[in-house]
This record gives sequence, C-alpha cells and structure tokens, in this order.
Amino acid sequence: MESFGYFRRSAVICAVIVLLTLTVSNAAESAGGVQFEDASVDAAADSNCVLHPEGNLDPNESLHVYADADGVVRFLAVRPTLPNSVQRLMLDCSDSNQRARTYAIDLGSEATFKPRPFDGARAHLAIRPALTGDPNRLTADELLAAGYGLRPDPAKDPDGYQEWLAAARVPTYKLRSDPTLAGFPITRLADIGPTEDPAESITKKPSVGWTGVVLYGSFQKKSTAAETVSYGASTATVVVPKLTKGPTAAATIWNGLDNVFQALIDVNTTPTIAYFGIHHQSFDKHFGHTDTAGTRFTPRTGDHISMEEWYCDAKGHANLNGGYECTNMVDSTQHAQWECDKATSSDCPSYKLYAADLGNGKLGWQTEFIIEDDSKHAGEWPIFSPVTMHGSADVIVGNGTKGFGRFVSVNYGSLSDPKLILYTDNNHSTTHLHITLPSGAVKWVQITCSSKDTWSASSGNCVPK
Repeated sequence: MESFGYFRRSAVICAVIVLLTLTVSNAAESAGGVQFEDASVDAAADSNCVLHPEGNLDPNESLHVYADADGVVRFLAVRPTLPNSVQRLMLDCSDSNQRARTYAIDLGSEATFKPRPFDGARAHLAIRPALTGDPNRLTADELLAAGYGLRPDPAKDPDGYQEWLAAARVPTYKLRSDPTLAGFPITRLADIGPTEDPAESITKKPSVGWTGVVLYGSFQKKSTAAETVSYGASTATVVVPKLTKGPTAAATIWNGLDNVFQALIDVNTTPTIAYFGIHHQSFDKHFGHTDTAGTRFTPRTGDHISMEEWYCDAKGHANLNGGYECTNMVDSTQHAQWECDKATSSDCPSYKLYAADLGNGKLGWQTEFIIEDDSKHAGEWPIFSPVTMHGSADVIVGNGTKGFGRFVSVNYGSLSDPKLILYTDNNHSTTHLHITLPSGAVKWVQITCSSKDTWSASSGNCVPK
C-alpha cells in the first residue's frame, strides 16, 4: 500500500523545518539471515501476556505482549526449519479480572502465520471519517476538533500539506489508551537541558544507547517570550522495518521535543520471537518522574506510521505556553489513529505541564530524531531491515499563535537549520549504527566492522586497527 502521508501539524503562523530521511540497513539480512514473520493468536481483548518457547521460561527468551483491542495477540516468530528450531510457543495471559489462561502456539501450522489485519470494527472503536470536499472550507479549529490535526500552510509547506491531506482523506479507527499496559522503556538520556552552543554547524558526540539527530540551531532566547524563537512541534514518519533473527535486544524509534516528551515505536526481539508496539511518554524534570501511556494496537512490518508532538492548550491548539503536551500517532496502512490532543479526552488525554515548566525559553529549545537501545545492558541492537524516517519541526516566534516564522530545510547537503548534533553509536556491540548526512537526508546504516577494523565512536565509522 502506498503511504497515506502523515499528520504533520503547523501552527497558524509557523515555519516548518523539513529535516530528515533516516535509513538503517540490516547487515544480517543482506547476508541471508532468517527473518521474523507475522504471527497471531486469539485472546481476550484485555489480556496482558508473556510469550515464550514451550518449556522455557528464561527471561532472555520471553517477551511481554498484549492483546490488541480486537482480541488478537500479534507478534513475530521464526518458522521451525531446522531440527533444533523452537516448534511451539506458550502464551501465558491474565485478563483485567486477573483470570489466567494459557494458549499453545504451533509454529509449524500455517494458521499461526495467517494474515490478521487489525479490525477496528470488531474492537468497537469510533471512526474518524475521511475528509471530503474542499479542506479549506473548514477552519483550523474545526479540523482539530474533528481529529484531522492542524492543517499545514499549503504555501509555506506544500509537501506537508499534501501529506496531511492524503492522511485526512483516509478513515481511521480511533485507538484508546489502556492504563493496564506497563513495562515501557524510559527512553531518555537524562534531563540534559538546552544544548551548549559549539561553533560547528554539525557536531558529533559519542553516545551509549542514544543515536540520532538533535536539531537545535533555530532556538533563540530573547529578552521577552514574545520574541523568543522555539521549536513548537516535531513530526516524523517511519515504515516499520523487517526484523531478522539475532540477539535478545530492545530498541525504540522515536522523535520528540526537548528530550521531555516523545512518541515511540517499540521493537523487541529474542532469537525466536519479536514484537512491535507504540507508546508515548513525558518526563517532568522538576519532579524526576516519567509518565507513559500505551494503546492496544500492534504495528506490522511495512506499516507507514507518523509520530508527532507539539506544545498545546487544553483544546489541542498549538501554543507554547498553553500548559499541555499533545501527541498523535497514525498508522495509515492499518487505518488506526491514536490522538492524544485534548485535556478532557476519555480515549487519550493530553499531558498537563506544571507551571514551573512554562516561561521564556524553558520550552522548545531542541527536537530529536532517535533510535535508542533499550536492552537491559545497552548492548546489542535488534537487526533491522532498511528504515526511512522523514522528519520536520515547526519553528515559531512567541507562543506559536501569533508572530512570524521562516521556512528552512535540508537541501542538497546544505543545512538550512544552523546547527545539529549527531549522537554517534558508542555501544559495545557486534553491529553499529553508522550515521551520515548525504544530500537532503540523514542516514543510519547498521554495519559490522571487519576483522581488520575496529569501531570508532568519535568518527562514527569502522577504522583500521
């Protein structure tokens, strides 16, 4: 299925930084590694489960998985093609009433690998209808209230407008948050605060577990909040990758604002099974805790997913000083949307900021596009097939409801945004993520150094020993 585009938001007067294309290649796959395949089993829709090989409760061989809202547990597995392959899995579940049930899964059965697309009608989810007619007949507030997001300016951001329009013209099922879901990784380095300002436009910094691009050059703190230039929203789109059999590992693919709140795609693998998920999180730097939320929906390999975060008011309008954080995730392939942009929403409320979070220059000083290692010991990466992440950020003056903006982009290898940081891979692992900046894009390529080379985190590349 072609990409339906994604929900990129633009404040009434804002500028969009069309930022990234991120690609991760898969060394094991190119060498003919065994790929995981989509698998599933029926279960109660409120089930929280542990999936593991039959007779093997080793945590390194097990994964926490959840039934989707339509009553199907979806995961990935390796078919048993060798004599010593795992033939059967066990799914140990507990529902909301703490009733336990175990399901046996035969990996030799074609029924296990039968396609089971998410069925929003079976889950009794509300539908956001496809937008019809002239999209300009509706005001920005009317579009937001109906679940179509903030309409990009077709003159300032024509590509974003067309992608927004394509997504708006597709009906989506409206997912709900589920407070019983737990165990999401806390995806952040620390409360790092505003980035120091080196002279270079591109700065490389070795990082354990946190690799990717941070954009910060457009932020300008002025004497008044009305004059300060900030990042008001951040958006990325990802095609969910194929996974190849490899180590027990976990990672998240995410974008966010200020290393404070993010929307994330979860990736978890063992040598036999794997699992995708989505969640979002917000970190309160004043009290040192992280709020996370998840929804009963499992992305599939090949799905087109958009992720966005923006500072908002209680009604979801873009507003740096509105006191809330909004997120929206859309799987346009499976027609599912997780909209968390209203303070009073029963499906997924926006996150309320503390008063101490607000003030001149306290928000909107950077935006991130990251793949993070969430393995227990920040060790091996899951083995990915190529992944492309397109990203953008809205640059606003003042609170984002008035003022002026400018349009900047990455073009022909020249960075229009003044400064960014490449967090290079400093993991002690077999494979590494090599980050480059080709024309108009940023790439991550997963590589394994030869026996004659060694990995250099400072350069982000294999170098001779």
